[in-house]
Amino acid sequence: MRKMENKTCCISVRLSENERQKIKITTEKLGVRNSDFIRYAIRTALTRLSAFHNSGLCGTALLPTMIEHCNELNRHFDLDADKLDAIINAEADEAERRVARNDIELLALCGMSVEIIQERFRQITGIETKNNEVYQFMKNYLVEKYQQR
Repeated sequence: MRKMENKTCCISVRLSENERQKIKITTEKLGVRNSDFIRYAIRTALTRLSAFHNSGLCGTALLPTMIEHCNELNRHFDLDADKLDAIINAEADEAERRVARNDIELLALCGMSVEIIQERFRQITGIETKNNEVYQFMKNYLVEKYQQR
């Protein structure tokens, strides 16, 4: 029987002074080490985005995760429609598993001004929304459209 090794590695991360201060204040309040807090942040992100490290998920199966996290992912990683299409549809061989380009373009708008999203959503779906409703309508539209697949 092989002995399982619990290997870890060190990584280097560039943080702004503001981020370092926030981590310091938070860890002091929690009474934990910086490294414990950073591991917590990484594990939390990996859990929230677990669909991406499941090799069997692609196309419409990735859509719930993308819908849930599109604002923050687009903002942090500058994901445009082409990048999102590659992420979502790259492994989706069957047409019914693929997410339509128009819908990927909607996801790419997440994180932009509400007015831009609202106008594009109206163009694609014909549905008029109020500013404070557009994200919820968009999420509902995508979930309902791809739920049956």
